[in-house]
Amino acid sequence: MKKHTVLSKPQRENSVKNSTHAAIEEDRVNTESQSLLNSVKEWFNRPEELSQRSNEADNGLSKAEQAFVDALPAGSRCLDIGCATGRLVFALAKQGYAPTGIDVAEEQIAQAQQFAQQRNCNATFLRYQPPTLPFPDASFDAASLVKTYCYIPHRAARIAFLSEIARVLTPNASLYLSQQILDPFCDNYEPTYDDNYHQFASDYETLEAGDNFTLGTPNYVHFFLAADLGEEIAASPFRTVDASREGDLLVSVLQK
Repeated sequence: MKKHTVLSKPQRENSVKNSTHAAIEEDRVNTESQSLLNSVKEWFNRPEELSQRSNEADNGLSKAEQAFVDALPAGSRCLDIGCATGRLVFALAKQGYAPTGIDVAEEQIAQAQQFAQQRNCNATFLRYQPPTLPFPDASFDAASLVKTYCYIPHRAARIAFLSEIARVLTPNASLYLSQQILDPFCDNYEPTYDDNYHQFASDYETLEAGDNFTLGTPNYVHFFLAADLGEEIAASPFRTVDASREGDLLVSVLQK
């Protein structure tokens, strides 16, 4: 017969205190994560950002992006996460793929949908609310995160989001992840904690190493050292099959 451990009164009280503290901390992290994410949405919904993304909509793919796409089977279903006004999506549609673009910024999506109508493009654009992707399991053959991974607050949430991406991908599917890194400029995060950081950091209790704010604004961004980005990828369901650097941009091709 299995014996049950009987806790003493002090042990029970400590257990309750620990559970309560953990619940309070989780609630604080969730609340601040939402606030930080809202600041990202505010940034990308600005008219200046909409104008910039509008000018980029027909720029096509970079050399590294094209190399990734060339390795995909014809007609692959592709998910672009953080699509803005659709640069990657329109380029993929022109090449015969079946792309879907999603973004947290509703104004970016509205503009992308307008552009799709003007271009008679069949691509799908959807606004979504992290952390859950609004798709069934194995909905896509490939996905991309182009300079957008840095806008997900908190390390655990970023790793969990990579797991969520893996969920909607088919077995052995690929993820293209490009992200700017600090390595060409510094080897730790201290130089990033300037007056701009301290101006807004005091509003939060759960910021982590690398967390910061866009210059002159309270809009969240996370700075990466390459090693830390690699550790997050290693903790996810993906493995790195190729990685290259061009200046401060690290491009990783991952496989589920």
